[in-house]
Amino acid sequence: MQQFEVVVDFGGIVMFDDKGLQAYFGNIAEGDNLYRRFTTSDDGDKVVEQGIVIPIIGVNDSSYRVLVRMAGEPSIVPDELIIVRNASFPLRVTGRLIIADLAVFLEWYPEEGWQQIDMAPGCYAAAVNGFRKVENNVVVDFGFEIVLTPADALPPMSASLQQNMQVLELPG
Repeated sequence: MQQFEVVVDFGGIVMFDDKGLQAYFGNIAEGDNLYRRFTTSDDGDKVVEQGIVIPIIGVNDSSYRVLVRMAGEPSIVPDELIIVRNASFPLRVTGRLIIADLAVFLEWYPEEGWQQIDMAPGCYAAAVNGFRKVENNVVVDFGFEIVLTPADALPPMSASLQQNMQVLELPG
């Protein structure tokens, strides 16, 4: 299992294959606004369906704990703390697997704000679990657990891009 701290200041977290993203667009120039391309065309859906990008969007700006583990590894998140599940996203790792704030797609500057996930090349089904621990009506621990299951080929997408992934709101 690998653990990251991702500071979100643009409403989301993205996990992406840098080489796959470059191959999809052919050329990404420094400063390019990929976010605009993703939201004004079908490119956003395509990069997710092709296993290049896994988005966790619509979350509050904050600092999130993100755990990435293989399906066979035990979870350190107690099941009762998982409040939302979204599965499964296809993932194809061809180069480096990166995790970052969604803001990296607003202005493309390679390496800036990127954290590398050590992951062998190949295809995976990815489940995203959001967790939250509340004590005395205060959220004291929160984040996301991404569980990767190796696959022989790119699995179909069954996750929802409209899934509410908010983990910071107190239960109501």
